[in-house]
Amino acid sequence: MTHLTKISIAVAGALLLGTGMVQAEETKEQASSFAESLENTKVKWHFRYRLEDVDQDNALEDATASTLLSRVTLDTQSYNDFSFKLEIDNVSAVTNRDDYNSTLNGNTDYSVVADPEATEINQAALSYSGFDNTKVIAGRQRINLGTQRFVGGVGWRQNEQTYDGVLISNQSIDNTNITYAYVNNINTIFDGNTDTRSHFVNYDWALADNMDLNFYGYFLDFKEAPLSSTKTIGARFSYGGTSDLPLFFNAEYAKQSEYEENPTDLSTDYQNLELGYKFHNWTFAAGQEVLGGDANIAGQAFQTPLATKHKFQGWADQFLVTPDAGIEDTYFSVGTSFVYSSIGISYHDYQADATNQDYGSEINMRYATKIDENLSFVAKLADYSSDGFSVDTRKIWLMLVANF
Repeated sequence: MTHLTKISIAVAGALLLGTGMVQAEETKEQASSFAESLENTKVKWHFRYRLEDVDQDNALEDATASTLLSRVTLDTQSYNDFSFKLEIDNVSAVTNRDDYNSTLNGNTDYSVVADPEATEINQAALSYSGFDNTKVIAGRQRINLGTQRFVGGVGWRQNEQTYDGVLISNQSIDNTNITYAYVNNINTIFDGNTDTRSHFVNYDWALADNMDLNFYGYFLDFKEAPLSSTKTIGARFSYGGTSDLPLFFNAEYAKQSEYEENPTDLSTDYQNLELGYKFHNWTFAAGQEVLGGDANIAGQAFQTPLATKHKFQGWADQFLVTPDAGIEDTYFSVGTSFVYSSIGISYHDYQADATNQDYGSEINMRYATKIDENLSFVAKLADYSSDGFSVDTRKIWLMLVANF
């Protein structure tokens, strides 16, 4: 038994037993029988149609993908503090099945749109809430931790990333939420599975109104890809501002090193600073995110293999793998909302962390509007201008989203 496994057992035991296993006061009415819990199952439907167009300045053909995500989610009513969630997804190409590279359809002459056709169980998890201030979820589940910079569901893609394992969350200490998860399989966006023995630990502490401190540790053990096995320890401070002082501020630092069977002598860090201002329905922000690297030694760059990467370093997704020399992303954004709509625009300037190399720049634009109670529309643009890294890339998305 490894040292970390012993620690994980201790953490899980503390979360489960530290409260004396007192029965929690139920906030929702319990079913009187198992049959009643099934009879009162809530059913939700989610549909997302997306047209994605990719134009790259290389030898690949321009890609156009027309896909539909159809999802049904069933949540049983709680019975004896147990409940069950089942979620089934289908991703289908509506038209232009041969006009993009989904990574699985063999159309390698086209640019990639990573939305392969698939039908799968997205979630299948049993929850127990009978402990005081503690909830346990076992099975395939959605896990989004913090900002999703290190662990997320990649919900932007049509086929979501979910996790097989056990998650325990505890709120016994005032103003805190402690989360521990053990994951032994990752259900990837490519309709595949990744064998892992990974541990996630999060400690969220609300210091005051609009002021939070988060400590985390992510111990990733990939059995079939040991070079990607890392441990990341870090902290994030967030201040959301007040009506009298509508400034917000985020500061984060993390250290990453090799873990388990990774033979690399790895030592690299992550930094993020962001300052913003809110004025009526406008939001302005500026920041810099740095993922360290070493231009002279391959494999020394800070990597985030389980992140929802589309949220970071531009929507053109040119930096899904951190370059060996690392990356500095200096960005500016402005957004506003009115009635049922919102508009946002951001600018990114990319440079290497370990050298003076320029990578390029990118403009992102987004418009979203609510059509009615169930239907919304989203349009996005990402325009990346290369300065020696990758190639000029423009992506356009048009989406209709329906929830019932």
